Amino acid sequence: MDTLIPLYAESGYKALDLNFCEMMNPYSILNTGKAWDYIEKLQEEKEKYSLSYIQSHVPYPHDYRSLSMEGKELSDNSILKAMEFSSALGIPHVVIHPIKGSVQDNINYFSSLLDRQKEPIKIAIENMETREEIWSADELIEMAKALSPMAGICLDTGHAFIAGENIPDFIRKAGKLLLGTHIADNDGKKDLHLLPGFGKIEWESVMKAFRESYEGYLNYECMFFSRNLPQSLSKDVINLSLEIGKWLLSL
Repeated sequence: MDTLIPLYAESGYKALDLNFCEMMNPYSILNTGKAWDYIEKLQEEKEKYSLSYIQSHVPYPHDYRSLSMEGKELSDNSILKAMEFSSALGIPHVVIHPIKGSVQDNINYFSSLLDRQKEPIKIAIENMETREEIWSADELIEMAKALSPMAGICLDTGHAFIAGENIPDFIRKAGKLLLGTHIADNDGKKDLHLLPGFGKIEWESVMKAFRESYEGYLNYECMFFSRNLPQSLSKDVINLSLEIGKWLLSL
């Protein structure tokens, strides 16, 4: 992140999401004794470029219930550490995946994490893309209300589209519980993380619903969009993303 932040800031971005999912890599600096030095560098870049860090994404287990007690403790500690990093950087909420299981399973899980956090920071629970997981606005609303006032919802447009959710209805239902977003497009089958307009989501109706019911940021989650392009085109891709953002806001 520390090498990417200047690139985005110099291109015109003022608000960024920090991706602490890199802690899922055992070799990440965030899993070492130098983690706080790294956080300090991110803070220095925030101040240097007059940035806002608007949300972060914490690590997640692929199937929490299948983990051993030791595995659950390792997962919990990683998430709690990412929440601590986020709080130190002034981030208002973290995006977190629900676990596989029922709504009540998730309420119990998140209650435990919130009880154990060192610094109070809100969680924005993300909708998943398969109907074997937590995917609907109704489920997320039930969870957020049970965990109020420390929880809300993060709408991932790509996930919602794959799950067959009506995205404008999701936005209107979530209302003030909607804390954040992951804005990405796809073909309705795979979570491709494309920039808007490169998939099949009908953005006109989505943007209309956002204007009616949401006052927060539209946060891109399009990390796969340019992964096969050469590094020399990075600034061109960033500039394209900015122009697409302007197009979205014009709808």
